[in-house]
Amino acid sequence: MAEHRVLPVISKAAILSRAAELLPKYREVIANIAPEAGFGGIWESEMFLFYTATKPCAPKQILESGRARGKSTLILACCFPESRIVSVEFDRQSENVVAAEEKLKSFGNVELLYGDSCEILAKYLQAGDAVLIDGPKEFRALELTLNLLRAGKPCVVFVHDFPPDSLWRRFVERHWPAALFGDDLAFESFRELDQERDPRPPNHRRGYGVFAVLPGELPAPYWRLRIALLLTRVSGRVF
Repeated sequence: MAEHRVLPVISKAAILSRAAELLPKYREVIANIAPEAGFGGIWESEMFLFYTATKPCAPKQILESGRARGKSTLILACCFPESRIVSVEFDRQSENVVAAEEKLKSFGNVELLYGDSCEILAKYLQAGDAVLIDGPKEFRALELTLNLLRAGKPCVVFVHDFPPDSLWRRFVERHWPAALFGDDLAFESFRELDQERDPRPPNHRRGYGVFAVLPGELPAPYWRLRIALLLTRVSGRVF
């Protein structure tokens, strides 16, 4: 059984209270990072949400699943220079590999791995880790999240691509009362960062993947959540 831990509060009010203080440092970081407009990935505003939520946890290690061209990994490395960043990409043959490796080759705090995150992350998981999952997707992402939180080690897990009305989002809304979502109107002002970075007209910008922000403790017994998740996945309705 996992030890009882006292985790920093990850709430809407706590995030907003520190956003103004952290914004100048964050702007300084991203000013030196290519925006990658048009390539997809995670928006700067979404990474700012990760930064403001996770900073008080002072994680010694951050696990990232899904690296693509490495922009989010680079932001993590710069925002958390004292943290070890372990980033896993599934496909070593992806066209994004060269771009990501080139961006990150000079960062001693970054370790780039290839393979299945569902197998790899648990081997690297340590107490107090922050986790960012941008692959696998949908229900497989939730299964990975449950398995990591079951260990009682993460301080927070961010999972990307939770659009409104998706079945996996409705599952979280029902079972995780403390969960936050990146499209909450309270975080709307963060999106000014994206407008500054992507000069294309609004109708040419891609949509937001939307983070689900899950505090580092399961809201119910693991077995109960796994059964509910299985029933939801099979039936197409939330249990």
